[in-house]
Amino acid sequence: MKTTQSLSIALGILLLSGCYANTVTSNQRIRKDGWLSTHANVRVIRETEVSDDLLRIDVEVENTLPFDTRFDYKFEFLDAEGRMLFGPTTGFRQEQVPAGAFVTITATATDPLAADFRLTLTNAD
Repeated sequence: MKTTQSLSIALGILLLSGCYANTVTSNQRIRKDGWLSTHANVRVIRETEVSDDLLRIDVEVENTLPFDTRFDYKFEFLDAEGRMLFGPTTGFRQEQVPAGAFVTITATATDPLAADFRLTLTNAD
């Protein structure tokens, strides 16, 4: 009985994690400027498709500093030919990260033509 429960739990975990099949740990699509280039680590990038084939991006950003810090970020979505797609998510947002911790920032394209993305991280202070 315990084997069946363990197998069911393991299968459930695999099914839930399957929607994050495209997990990347390093990527040239991320731009960091200033001191963020050495003090903000991008831990994981997850690319998924959500309702009606919209591209969703989740990025884990780690603060390697011994104090809380803020950064601005902006996602830009591109079509298959590299042209920028404009939408209501265009523009910078701000996030605060505790010392030594990480946050996950997320964006979902508003256009089903989105095939790629760029993320810009800048110092907010």
